[in-house]
Amino acid sequence: MAPTHRHPARRRWPRPGPRGLLVGACATAAALLTLGVNGTLSDWTSAVLTNGTNTVATTTAVILQEVGPDGTAGHVTQTCRSSDGAANSATCTTINKYGGTTSPLAPGGSQVSDVVFTNLGAANASSFVLTPGTCTSSPSSGTPTPNNLCTTDLTVAVSCSSGSSYSAGAAWTDLVYAAGAAASMPTLTHTPGLASGASATCRFTVALPGGASVLDQGVTVSQPLSWTLNK
Repeated sequence: MAPTHRHPARRRWPRPGPRGLLVGACATAAALLTLGVNGTLSDWTSAVLTNGTNTVATTTAVILQEVGPDGTAGHVTQTCRSSDGAANSATCTTINKYGGTTSPLAPGGSQVSDVVFTNLGAANASSFVLTPGTCTSSPSSGTPTPNNLCTTDLTVAVSCSSGSSYSAGAAWTDLVYAAGAAASMPTLTHTPGLASGASATCRFTVALPGGASVLDQGVTVSQPLSWTLNK
């Protein structure tokens, strides 16, 4: 009787159920994510562009600084700047270019005041302008009637030169007012104006002539002066 050879039964692997399929899918996704992070697999789902240079600048301006004496007997030096006020415009009440009232003028007397102007801004100025305001002489009535020193006897002179000290030999020829009545002073303009960081010195001389009338006595003169530095 011939021997009987039995072949072992082939083992059948069970098909994965839903849970197995889910586990397999997660493993595959994890593998793909790892490849994407490591750069092995391209990612076309986003685009990134970093712009690291973002700048802006402001325009330059002119800033006017004024340094000069006050109206006290000691003529203490004071400083005013246009930037002290809104819109680069300020009113300076501490500097007195006419010398003040603590040392009243007698016939033949005079007062001299030097004021230094500097452009503190980063921009160069195209012009520098002096605009005189309305001159007032007080009192304007009495017995006898006092003279109006805005138009009579009292003279005001203005002369400027470049630099932080006044030089008569280098005085400007445009922003200048020879000795005359305060009320007659016109608007004066110097061109070009002050460059950035540059200074100019203006000298004011207020004088009463030796032959002044006695009707000039006890009078106070006041006049505002406006300075403009244009870019």
